[in-house]
Amino acid sequence: MTSIDLARHLESHGLGLVQDENKFRSVVAQRPLKRGTVVITSRPLCNPIIFPTHRSLHCETCFRTRGKDGGDTAATSPVLSLERCSVCKKRYYCNRDCFTIAWKGWHRWICSDKDRDDLDYEMLKMIVMSIERLRNGSFTESSDNDTGAEDKSHHVNKETLAMTAYVFSTLMGHESVADPGTLAQYKTIATEVRNQLLASKFSFKSQTSSGAPPSVDELVQYLCRFHCNNFSTHDSQLFTMAEGTFPVGALFNHSCRPNAIVMYEGQVQVVKALEDIEPGQEVCTSYVDNGVQRTERRALLKEKYYFDCQCPRCSDEEDKVFKDSMMLAETKRTEEPSGEETTLAHTGFRILDDLIEGDQDGPPGLKVDGEWLTKQFGTIVLPGARTLQSVGPSIRPPSNFTRASFTSYVLHSLVPMILMGSPLDQYQQQLFEMYEALATTPHETPKPFTTAVMTNATSFFNTCLEHGGSWPLASKIGTFILAMYLMIYPRHHPLIGLHCFTLAKSLWNDMEGGLASVRQSHDMLRLSLTILKVSHGQSGENGALVTEVETFMKTVETELGF
Repeated sequence: MTSIDLARHLESHGLGLVQDENKFRSVVAQRPLKRGTVVITSRPLCNPIIFPTHRSLHCETCFRTRGKDGGDTAATSPVLSLERCSVCKKRYYCNRDCFTIAWKGWHRWICSDKDRDDLDYEMLKMIVMSIERLRNGSFTESSDNDTGAEDKSHHVNKETLAMTAYVFSTLMGHESVADPGTLAQYKTIATEVRNQLLASKFSFKSQTSSGAPPSVDELVQYLCRFHCNNFSTHDSQLFTMAEGTFPVGALFNHSCRPNAIVMYEGQVQVVKALEDIEPGQEVCTSYVDNGVQRTERRALLKEKYYFDCQCPRCSDEEDKVFKDSMMLAETKRTEEPSGEETTLAHTGFRILDDLIEGDQDGPPGLKVDGEWLTKQFGTIVLPGARTLQSVGPSIRPPSNFTRASFTSYVLHSLVPMILMGSPLDQYQQQLFEMYEALATTPHETPKPFTTAVMTNATSFFNTCLEHGGSWPLASKIGTFILAMYLMIYPRHHPLIGLHCFTLAKSLWNDMEGGLASVRQSHDMLRLSLTILKVSHGQSGENGALVTEVETFMKTVETELGF
């Protein structure tokens, strides 16, 4: 397997790999990629490792979830049950076939490690076995290619294990700049794993291995590559459940404003386009949560991936222009209007993080409790039914931003454009104008749209949902959170679609709101479906969630007499 084979594989998906002096290399589109389409899929180098806290909930082989339907259709499939391995009593399987695949592929070699829950130890052992089975010819795609979810769900050109292993060998591990203490820890793990493999009956019979496992130095390289390129896999509701190595998926660079998203179908990683991507444009995913502040994001990226992020939200190149614009904005905020227009819009996403920066919610010294938060969010007025369904004239910002006026302004500015499928350039222009208004218009102190306020709102929202009976308040808080998400995340980010679904349920449960709340619930379901059809699609396990939203929508429409 060579770089030519990799280039051909990427080209078959309309992608190209180009060298980049700053990023090492970049994946770019070679043909138009429509939003919502599968850009490419990536198979794991070895079986992803389910977190110990989640093992009793998922089949280790196919990753299906306990308690969910055991097949493709709810009408004919029994509820899925899991049985644990009778030896280690730590891994669970949904049927005999899945257990057999696991036992032959990897489980018999780690089953005896009963007292270890070390992710690095287990992942390293499994990577070594996977690569050796490829080298010695004992791996066959037809019998060992995990669950077949890739073929059934996406019908794309299959990625072979040989391709997966080759791409893994090209990934950067950054050993030269890694912390010496970390490298020493990796060496200890590598030594122990190598000794375990030597003592086991696992056969190292390939010409490359010469009858022995890789050297300790090579195993340390594997660990470094794994740590710089691994992924936390998640289910359709974005709950993380496992850790895995997906080399082809790791080829995509990071952006805090990505145009693609990583989803999962069973053990297969699916890269989907969040927006239309033009030929020559780089395809980027996000390695960290876009909702945290710039300083924290950049620190996380530097610590784990060893680079300084220069994406549109983080670039240092526009700092001077940005700071000059902010000074002009502050002058406009505190002095009489002079007729001079600010130029904030051209700074684009660079302004966003300064808007949401802040660790204070409430006046200094005030205890932020449920009673205080109830007063703050209780003033929010939910948007009238159908008022968000059409794009009207530009929305004028309020004279002062509070939580209530911020929520109304953002929703009326952005939601109609999402529902109408407005072109990305028009949507971003509206977004930048909104950022400018938020930066130049007076607001209550502290700012009502910081990440600190969003964190408290999210916690209080979940509390209201858990206790029930507070549906009117929960709906108001949920609407504020939606405004924050729209301000921060790409418009088709799955987090927004999932939140809209939760908010729709809260509105539907609001008996005090009567039919008005039911109509508002219907609006949120429309928004949820618009987004989730892009991020989740309509097939496979992710598509099942879209079907769930559609089913609930039919219930709401029946109540409305549609």
